Amino acid sequence: MIGSVADKKNPTANRILVCDTVDNLLLEGLKKKGHFVEYRPKITREELQNDLGEFGAVVVRSRTKLDSSIINSAGELKIIARAGIGTDNIDIDAATQRGIEVITAAGSSTQSVVELNVALAIDMARKISHLDRNIRAGNFKKEEGTELRGKTAGIIGFGRIGYETAMVLRALGMNIIAYDVVENTDAINHVQGKYLSLNELLGEADFIFILVTLNRGSKSLIGEKELSLIRKGAFIVNTSRAEAIDGKALLKSLEDAKIGGYASDVLWNEPPKEEWEKKLISMNNVVITPHIGAQTAEAQKRVAQMTMEKLLKALDGAA
Repeated sequence: MIGSVADKKNPTANRILVCDTVDNLLLEGLKKKGHFVEYRPKITREELQNDLGEFGAVVVRSRTKLDSSIINSAGELKIIARAGIGTDNIDIDAATQRGIEVITAAGSSTQSVVELNVALAIDMARKISHLDRNIRAGNFKKEEGTELRGKTAGIIGFGRIGYETAMVLRALGMNIIAYDVVENTDAINHVQGKYLSLNELLGEADFIFILVTLNRGSKSLIGEKELSLIRKGAFIVNTSRAEAIDGKALLKSLEDAKIGGYASDVLWNEPPKEEWEKKLISMNNVVITPHIGAQTAEAQKRVAQMTMEKLLKALDGAA
């Protein structure tokens, strides 16, 4: 812990609460600039609601949820810093109404997520995790997989991560199609791809990558109807948000062998707790990782550096 909530020598505007695990670079960088940093990576919701009002800024990752109740209880809060990309764990409307600035470290973990996207696709295509489990269980038997080369990659959400993922997949010999509400002509042309409607993409792609950004209250982009459009045997990779796809409908598609496989770095509950969710992740053609998209040493330092720089700039403006 750096500092103490009881320390009253620092004005509230310079008091920063860090609620989740971050690289030490962020903590030390803020401290060296004269700011008071309270590092409580295991803070509970009750503690957060009681103590947040004593701080001018708060830093969170995905664990901490800043809903309207928490935000409205923080009378002196001026800045929310998300040490990462998504903001679905932050009530943006409540923050805006209070005049609280929300900053993110967008772009800092792009490379690490891109590499995970490709790794998960190859894992499913070659049945790596499935065969590994078989061998550990004493079943040493070969199974035929498939190659990525010559297949079509459908990228849902063609932003920074979608584009960089497409660059790698294109280098592997895949054809690129994409769907996004905002179409970047230069980006799609650079990967020799094309934009399609969501329904068209689902019907043409052999590998579907869900790389969308969700806000609080967003509905599933892919539900029972959309799943019915996916070509038989297609694989789905999801490293954005589990809520982008209807989990129960996905389970049924997997059970009916409509979907070739599902690989995800995100779950509807982390850790999983509902029976349907536990059943889904137990299937042989499902690969799950515990939200490690940004969990590389390199990405964590970039996240810390960018968050620190943006937060210091915001604090200067709030002073």
